[in-house]
Amino acid sequence: MDSMKKIHLLSLELIPIINDLDEEPRQVILEHVTNCEDCKKLYDRTENFNEHMPKHDYSENVELKPLKKLVQFNKGLKLLLITVRALILFYIIYSGFKYYGAESVSSLLEYIQSGIFLFYIPAAIFLLVFTFTFFNKKWVWISLATDLVIILFSAKVLQLFL
Repeated sequence: MDSMKKIHLLSLELIPIINDLDEEPRQVILEHVTNCEDCKKLYDRTENFNEHMPKHDYSENVELKPLKKLVQFNKGLKLLLITVRALILFYIIYSGFKYYGAESVSSLLEYIQSGIFLFYIPAAIFLLVFTFTFFNKKWVWISLATDLVIILFSAKVLQLFL
């Protein structure tokens, strides 16, 4: 296959996207178009099509509404993160009351503190990494502050109620 036939075949493929080509390949195609009648017809049709395509005016500041499903999914994930934290805390407190009751307050508080250390802290770390990956900084800071308050002051708060 000689080089002119190769250029012709490539031109037929590239003419529809000629405006997207780099300058050097574009010039090779345009040079071939001046010598080849078939390619010239294709080029003229392509340019005619491009000229008659309606142009959108993107200069206006148009606010694009976010996709509704994506917003709902985002809210669902946030609710899931809150629910997981609440369920872990509920389980720790419930099992503490189930095993120790309100009679042995010091044993109950130690159990809750150890449960927070064993169960809540690893879950909180995972959820913080998840929050950092998928949400903005505001949610990361809110989650971190909430987790720190729960970890550091949960025993103190429970002492007030017992």
